[in-house]
Parts: sequence; C-alpha cells; structure tokens
Amino acid sequence: MQWHNILYLSDRIFLTDKSLPSAVLDELRNQGLIAPDMLRVHFCGIVSYADGLAVFLPRNHNASIEDGGTSGHVLLQALMKYYQDKDSGVYAQENGDDVIGGRAFSLATSLLDDYRDNGLYVRRMKEQTLNSGKVNWSRSISHSTSYPSAKGSIYLDLITSRSRYIANCETAKIHAYVMKELFFDYGMLWLGMETYFDEPLELMPKPKGDIDMNIAYLQRELQLSYSERDIFLIKGLIKYLCTKKGITINNVLIGVRKFHNLWESMLDECLIGKYSVNRKLPVPVYQIVDDSYTTVAQKGQRTDTVLKHANGSRFAVIDAKYYEASSPTTAPGWPDLVKQFFYQDAVRILEGEDAHITNHFIFPGTKPALKSVHIAKRGVAIESATDCLTDYQPIHCHYQDPIDLLKIYVKGLKLNKLTETIFKT
Repeated sequence: MQWHNILYLSDRIFLTDKSLPSAVLDELRNQGLIAPDMLRVHFCGIVSYADGLAVFLPRNHNASIEDGGTSGHVLLQALMKYYQDKDSGVYAQENGDDVIGGRAFSLATSLLDDYRDNGLYVRRMKEQTLNSGKVNWSRSISHSTSYPSAKGSIYLDLITSRSRYIANCETAKIHAYVMKELFFDYGMLWLGMETYFDEPLELMPKPKGDIDMNIAYLQRELQLSYSERDIFLIKGLIKYLCTKKGITINNVLIGVRKFHNLWESMLDECLIGKYSVNRKLPVPVYQIVDDSYTTVAQKGQRTDTVLKHANGSRFAVIDAKYYEASSPTTAPGWPDLVKQFFYQDAVRILEGEDAHITNHFIFPGTKPALKSVHIAKRGVAIESATDCLTDYQPIHCHYQDPIDLLKIYVKGLKLNKLTETIFKT
C-alpha cells in the first residue's frame, strides 16, 4: 500500500462533510459504526475501504498525510498500548471503551514485529553424517571398528551430526504469504515507513493448498519444533489463518468509538505529579427507613486526575475534556462545571483550607480559543473576572495537541510544559 492510498480524516467529522468519501461512509455503516440518528462520525482509528485505508485521527488535530504518515503511525501504537494496558476485555466492554479489533491487531503486530526482528522462518534439521560435524561418541564407539595404537583405541569412522537449514520449506511459504498480507494491511503505518519492499517475501512462492491445508501443515510442523521463537511464530500463524478462515474479504478495522476514554487515560498517565485521591473522597450515605445508615462507596466521587505540586501545598483538579471547545457554545455545560466545583471542595476537605487548589479543563487542539470559565449573576454586564461571583473559582482552560500527546504517550514521556502551565495559573 502506498501513501496515496491512505486518507487522513477526523473523529467527529460531520457525515455530510465533502472530505468524507462515500465509500468510507459505506464501510463505516457496514461495520456498524454509524447509527441512523448520528450526524457525526464517532470513531478514532483505521478502517479499510475500496480505495485504501481511512485513518480517523483525534478531533482538532493538525496533521496531514504529508507528515510522512507519523500521525497514523503513533495512533496505531497508542491504540495498541491502550489495548494492552487494559485490565481485561471484560473491563473494557463494561466501560464501553474497548478497542475494536484489538485482539486481531495485537496478533498482527506481534507477527510484524517478529518478522522485523527475525526474518522468514527457516526450518532447522539435524542430519546424521560420517566424519563431518559434531561427534556422537557413544554411537561411534558402539557402531565403529576401533584400531589399537600406542595411545589407545583409534576410531577412523566417526558418527557425526550437523544442522541443516531449509529456507524454502512450506512453513516459510505460509509465513511469507501471511506477512505480505499484513504488510499490505498494516505494515507501513505500524512501522512508520513511507515505502516498503521486501525481496525475500516477493521471491517466495505461494504455499500449496487452501487455508485448511496450511493450518494442518503448521500444526504438524508445530509438533516438530522446539525453539521458543519457532513455537511462537507457528502458533501465531495458525491463529491468523484460523481467524481468516471463511472470510473472503480482509477488512482492516482497529479503533475506538469513544476516544474520550483514551484522551483521559493518556493525560492521566503523562501529566506530572498525579495524586491518587478517589479512595479518599467523601462518599454518599443513605438513611434507611429503620433509621440505620448505609454507605455506598462505589457511588462516590471520582475525578479524572488530581495533581500535587512538589511543594506539597498546591493541587490541580483536572478534567480531560474531549470537546471541540472552539467557542463557548462547543464547551462543557453546567453539569461538567458543577462536578469540578464539587471536586475542588472535596479536595479542600482532604487537604485543609490552607491548600491552594485550582480547577482545569484540558481540550484537544492546537489553537486555544478559551482561557477560563467563570460564574456570574444573570443580567450583569461582564467586563472582567471581578464582575463574576467570587463564590465560584474559575476553571482554567488548556489545549493539548492530540498528535503530540499520542507521541508522548507511546514513548512513555511526560507533559512537562503543560504541567508547568497548570501550576502557574
């Protein structure tokens, strides 16, 4: 696949947007990613369509395919990291933030990485030889004639063995066939390469028979294998072919419907000074009709992220908001504001009145539009922050380039600049 077959689009793009090809729209509908009442695409990831691959990047991104494909590359890596970091598939499904196609993609990337590190499968065979290779002394003594000498018995015919490597065996052909498919589907984006040509794969002939025959051959080969790499590879090839069995068209699909979960997870991991407070926050207590009281801890307050400054007296309550936030009308509403005010008060109860606690929203984007949120009485002309109610502290707004965040998250780095800005407000 070439770069001209890869199309960059955006999560939350309108279905009527002219940059969204009808073929991509049809594929999204076929995959069940567009409901009849939807006006926008709610998907961040990669989907194949008639003309190539469509890459849906996070909203408010500023990337293009001319960047060398790095944005699609880091998106794939971030999705894989997020999938592998999940506690379990059940957890993901219950929370509605599962990675679609995560299991199949995990298998594909493990095979791609294995090929990059080790190359095509080579069968290692041990053959018995005579006077050539490693000597088998027990067999030589029991099966060969010895000749006496002044220094002891001499064996002229030594039974030996040596390893022989076969590079064009049927397993190697199956391996090459699978890798060519994977490189076409994922290779360039997963490896971050503009072009890819692998001569050994292209020169390797196709395997014999159909998928069932290939699976049967690999299962027999698995019984004869003993190296850790060979066992891992053959098992992976069997899983891939079993998954493909009965499918006539290979549809690439990897991504998430609700990117805000990944947005929150990445910011939570990359901001500096994370302070775990959820288990310390106040919880609701219900009075029963018999005048007893029941605490419901699982329904307690849960913040996105709370940061604690190194000096120990400054705290920041963070809400990672995957909103457009290009204007006040596309920013969070009253329910989101109320939660932040309550979280701020809850942290103050824990840390005391002397603690300096600030509130913050973090939106995706490269062009900041909002600076802060304030609360004021109705009908009052607002010319400065002093005209707003002092009972409600401001919620500061920050913007983080989503592509930069993907890169930082994948590399295991930290958001130093953003953290510093947060604590300066």
